[in-house]
Amino acid sequence: MLEAFRFGVPEGPHREPWAPEYHRESVHVYNESLPWSYQRDIAKLFRDCLSAMAGCLIPSDLAEDWAIVTAYMREAAGSIEDWLSSGESRLDRSGPAVSPELELMADIPRVVHWDALAGLTTQDGTRRLKNASVAVKQYFDAEMPQSLEVSERLMLEKLASGAAIADVASEMGYSERSMYRELSKLWNKLGVSGRAAAVHKATAEGLID
Repeated sequence: MLEAFRFGVPEGPHREPWAPEYHRESVHVYNESLPWSYQRDIAKLFRDCLSAMAGCLIPSDLAEDWAIVTAYMREAAGSIEDWLSSGESRLDRSGPAVSPELELMADIPRVVHWDALAGLTTQDGTRRLKNASVAVKQYFDAEMPQSLEVSERLMLEKLASGAAIADVASEMGYSERSMYRELSKLWNKLGVSGRAAAVHKATAEGLID
């Protein structure tokens, strides 16, 4: 949405895109692009996220950001659910009714009209929502342990045992060059710069035994 403003989309009336007034209008924009089944799934995703966040203890300096993000998801889910239950979302669909499964295949969603969503709110409001979302994500990234793929865990366990990278590559069916490429991706995922730091972090966080 911030990109839409950069390309000249005029600001809209809603200063807080996490408030119910914004979401009562945004459902019309979603309906132009997304089948009702996608909209339903978005609402469910937001409800699931809210449930997962409900019991979290958060630092006081994150309280405002947390409130903005949870308000956005709560109002979005509620507005979508109300919109779908009203039946208005299907009034413009022609032809006989189809099952959700057939609709999902036949009515592939187009690009969401982010410019139209941007036109409902202000740049400051959109930026505030983005900053709050980034802050909450960073909190979870820092607090929640990383999950590793089976192959990534195996790599780390072998490296933790003291095995040479060339030997690990051979055992796992990689060329040595490919192994270094995979390890570089793994270091980035863990937020470390090398083997020793990766093994230490993975061990400390219980990612490997």
